[in-house]
Amino acid sequence: MKNRVVVKLFFRNRADDTLAKLERALSLSEGRKEEALALIRDAVADIVAVAEEYALGGDLWETFLALRLAEDDNPLGRAAELRDAPSGSIAQMAPRELWRLHETIANARNWAGREDETLRLMENYVPSGGRLFSLYPEAESGLQRLAAAFKAAETPKAMYDALVEFYGVYGSGIYALNSAFHWAPEKRLTPASVPDTSPLASLVGYESQKRELLSNTEYFLSGKAANNVLLFGDSGTGKSSSVRALLNQPGFVRRGLRMIEVRKGQLNDVPEVLALVRSRSYRFVLFMDDLSFEEFEVEYKHLKAVIEGGLESRPENVVIYATSNRRHIVRETWADREASAGGIHGGDTMQEKLSLADRFGVAIWYGAAGKEEYMRIVRALAAREGVSMEEAELESLALRWELGGGGFTGRTARQFVRHLLLKQGRRLE
Repeated sequence: MKNRVVVKLFFRNRADDTLAKLERALSLSEGRKEEALALIRDAVADIVAVAEEYALGGDLWETFLALRLAEDDNPLGRAAELRDAPSGSIAQMAPRELWRLHETIANARNWAGREDETLRLMENYVPSGGRLFSLYPEAESGLQRLAAAFKAAETPKAMYDALVEFYGVYGSGIYALNSAFHWAPEKRLTPASVPDTSPLASLVGYESQKRELLSNTEYFLSGKAANNVLLFGDSGTGKSSSVRALLNQPGFVRRGLRMIEVRKGQLNDVPEVLALVRSRSYRFVLFMDDLSFEEFEVEYKHLKAVIEGGLESRPENVVIYATSNRRHIVRETWADREASAGGIHGGDTMQEKLSLADRFGVAIWYGAAGKEEYMRIVRALAAREGVSMEEAELESLALRWELGGGGFTGRTARQFVRHLLLKQGRRLE
């Protein structure tokens, strides 16, 4: 084994501990073989744990290195995100450091394979099948191509070119392999473990509403100053599902769409979120689901300043999409309307409450479907899932199900069809 320690200049991430174990093992003398092998086995356990989390297979040595470099938020990745090819000293330093990492992986692989035949399974690993975290499909394919390029690379430049190409297409850091995020209580972004994969086309009904939402999002992804959007209306009509489905619209994620969910209780943190994403090349939708405020809640004033009117402008790569059961988001009372009609300054309170909703350039109404639209959704879902039943019987059962209190909504229709499938021992995907 070679006595060497890899010095990381700017590739730093949570894989450091695993790589450090491999580096330590490779630095030990032949007389400490068992200690070195124990370190490599420990590192392999780390790598296998990551592979099982993401259900990754193939050559785990190279895949692990590719994964960690892809999600590493480093200067090279930032530079490659923003221009075709990084220049300056970083373009000279990075290939050498990448090659050192590559050699560490290669030396550990070769030595471990000679000493323990079981570790050779790392070169053609088959995951158990389950996954705790999902990468969006295009990024997963790109990651596998990057791993294959690393394995085939014969020069530092070849390895560097493959990584720069990856960064140029997918970006780097937390946004490279994930498209949906939550703002965590610890005040940091965390990827959604298993994002909703339902496409917009799978949502039956509300075609004009979906077209308007798509049109604004397309405008935004084209680099233009798009509007913030408020989706309002009855519960269960598909407002939230429509927003989430944008991430599954063909080409949207590849073109840079990312979505960050911010809850009502986190509105004070929105300036922090904006500062985090301001300088990135992606296009971010800040998603605020089920947004509404009672009279005594004043957090909406923070949101007003963020949308329009604060000292620091909202970044051009961010729009806000919110859903609410209320057209004006903040609860209104008859007393407000009476005050508005009552004379001098009587309308101030009313205007204050309306001013938040007015800051959304596009407002899209999702009303209850009505009986005919409800049945159309039921028939479409049943046909798509292969439910075999006479139309009269299907309608009778669907209307009886609606009497349970769900109302004529898409949610009620989905719950009904899910009920039919469960009776058949199946599930609604």
